[in-house]
Amino acid sequence: MKRLTLATLLLSINGVLLLYYAYAWGSMVYLAFALLSLILAYGVGRENRTAIKVALIYAGIEFFFALLFLIAGNVYSAVDAAITFLILHDIIGYIQEVYREEKEAEGGEKPGDGEDGE
Repeated sequence: MKRLTLATLLLSINGVLLLYYAYAWGSMVYLAFALLSLILAYGVGRENRTAIKVALIYAGIEFFFALLFLIAGNVYSAVDAAITFLILHDIIGYIQEVYREEKEAEGGEKPGDGEDGE
């Protein structure tokens, strides 16, 4: 299974939902965030490190605001909070996996490291 498929799919769904909001309410702000979500979905799907970092920050901020709106009584924000939580979960899992692979590759190249100071 390809890594980050869930985050790519959910960022695309988020972008389409924001496109709908932009069309329904005629808001350029929703259009800007919809395009950002779709561009990030493309970058995350190609496993671009910069796009992954930006998507992580974007999803974290969006999750925070979705929780605030949910606390304020907007029940529909639960969908947005769930989507962004799953995006965050997938990206953080990917980062942990990549970090583990890099540590194993680094440990395999230097067998003398950590042994009696040799």
